Amino acid sequence: MESEKKILCVGIICLDIIQTCEQFPLEDSTGRSTDYRWQRGGNSSNSCTVLSLLGQPCELLACLCADEHGSFLQNDLRKYNIDYRHCPIMPLTFGCPVSTIILSSSTGSRTIIHHKASDFPELTYRDFDTLDLGEYSWIHFEGRNFDQVLTMIQRVKNYNNSLNTAHGRDAKYRAPITISVELERPRSELLDLLNHADVAFIAKDFAKSQGLESMSEILRNVGPNAKPGATIICTWAEQGAMARTGDGTVVQSPAFPPRKVTDTLGAGDTFNAVVLHYLNKSKAEFTTLYKRAQTNMLYANCPSVNGSVARMMFH
Repeated sequence: MESEKKILCVGIICLDIIQTCEQFPLEDSTGRSTDYRWQRGGNSSNSCTVLSLLGQPCELLACLCADEHGSFLQNDLRKYNIDYRHCPIMPLTFGCPVSTIILSSSTGSRTIIHHKASDFPELTYRDFDTLDLGEYSWIHFEGRNFDQVLTMIQRVKNYNNSLNTAHGRDAKYRAPITISVELERPRSELLDLLNHADVAFIAKDFAKSQGLESMSEILRNVGPNAKPGATIICTWAEQGAMARTGDGTVVQSPAFPPRKVTDTLGAGDTFNAVVLHYLNKSKAEFTTLYKRAQTNMLYANCPSVNGSVARMMFH
């Protein structure tokens, strides 16, 4: 049945090493942190955590490592019941991508220093080609490794087209896979993915790299690049979120600022996951956008992606 199918998130997984400080340290200074932890990170990885906490079957496709950091990440994926059986495992010669993160308790800001070896492999079409697409109702792609992602999307489109000629008693259960993309990295070529996506998430960082200074500018300037009938969703931190639905309707939700921001790490990934979950469940898009803004408010008042986030959101 369709409700039992998974949402697949295609992208990156990394180790987050997080230091929480009263305030951001001065350059060339020595200080103490108030908290320290390891955490599984990466956009798609974080979104899978929230999907799983919401009760949505999900799978991650990302390059994993065979070192001790990779073991930590795999243990955490199992803890959250995230399927990762198709993730390619890189040999020990490749170190795990690592993000060192400083969280400021006074402002709620997060400063991220990411390290990934220049020769660390990205996912390839060959990795994606091993999947049985019949297991998924939705596939979400991070906008990275453009050429390979584009060929992956083309495979999904070919699969969807093949359903038009499907016959037999199970044919009615074989619904097309929804394709979504996230544009966050400041790379102009990612705009070419929009013509292939049913749903597109446009991040503030990407928009600013294109010279766009507001959510309405995103919809006006990026909208023409999108597939006809696609939904475009953009966020702008404290300004909330705005979307153009498939029929051209523009909806907007304000942000819901908490009394105190303690941690914004992964807020965007949480937002994306909640939207994926509700659109996949055929909820109304306006309600989805409203819930997402509330989610960011609650999330910013919680520790980074963990069980308390999703449980708080809908209780």
